[in-house]
Parts: sequence; structure tokens; C-alpha cells
Amino acid sequence: MRNSFAKAAALALFAGALAIPAAPAAAAAPAAKLDDPFSVMAVSVKGPKKVMAGDKIRYNLKITNTGPHTADYYWVGGILPKGIKSKVYYNAPKGTQCEYSSRQFWCWGPWVLEKGDSDWLTIHLALNKSTRGTATAELGAIVWDVPTGMENLDREEIDRLGFKKWFFSKKIKTKIVR
Repeated sequence: MRNSFAKAAALALFAGALAIPAAPAAAAAPAAKLDDPFSVMAVSVKGPKKVMAGDKIRYNLKITNTGPHTADYYWVGGILPKGIKSKVYYNAPKGTQCEYSSRQFWCWGPWVLEKGDSDWLTIHLALNKSTRGTATAELGAIVWDVPTGMENLDREEIDRLGFKKWFFSKKIKTKIVR
């Protein structure tokens, strides 16, 4: 009998919960759209405001995954300014690999970036003595929307399959003085 009473009470509570009107849709959290990225990156970039022609520039880049999901496949780096010498140096977490080609400098690690976690990269480069004007770099992170279970594909497969990618970046301008 005791068990029957508990079942009846639970059923009454359940029926009462169904009778309570739902909260208005405006109060609910906004639903993700199909065109929204799986992972959004907050980007912070620091660099000098002014440098002498021929001097070195150091960029400190930090990205943070603000979610809503884990970033399974992302690169950190970006487009470097015109008028730099051919060698680019970097500091990054252990295990990071980088590639430099025609002003683009990109690094990746063997890990995923959970929501709320950060990654960093410091880029060191030198300007040519003939460089004038403003050195403009665009640095941040490229994040691919790779479906669960496919995060171990190599870069060529990711590109071939055509997963959507997002570039979260900030421009940083450095005035070149003489």
C-alpha cells in the first residue's frame, strides 16, 4: 500500500508540473543556429605601438575557447606584416608545431581546447631596414567545425572534406619610425 501511495503522489506531482505554464521563449537561452561555429575564440593580441625600421617586433597572442563546444581542430597564428625578414621565431606550449609561408604563420598542437581553456603563442620577427609606414598583422585562431569522431583526421583530409572554418582575429598596427 505504501508503494501505491508513493506512485500516486509522484503521478500527481508530474500532472501538476504539466499544468504549469511554460516560461516565455524570450527568457530562454538563445538556441544555436546551424551557421554558428562549434567553438568561438576570444582573442587577445599585444604588440608594440612604435618600432624603428629594422628593429624586432614581438606579438603575444592568447586565445580562449568561449564555447559552446570543445575545439577539436584549431590553429593559432595569422597574417604577419609586410616588410619583414624571412626568419620568424616563436615560443609556444611544448608539442606545438608551426608553419610559415608567404606572410602566414600558423601553429597547432596535439591537444583539444575545452570550453574555458586558453592557448598562447609569442611571435618574434624583424623588420627590413627599408620598411616604412605601418606594420599591420592580423592574428588569432582558425577553428574548424569537425564533427565528433573525426577529430583525428590529418590536415589534408580536413581540407578535402570541406568542413566549415572560422577565423577569429584582431588586427594590430605598429608604426614604423625613423
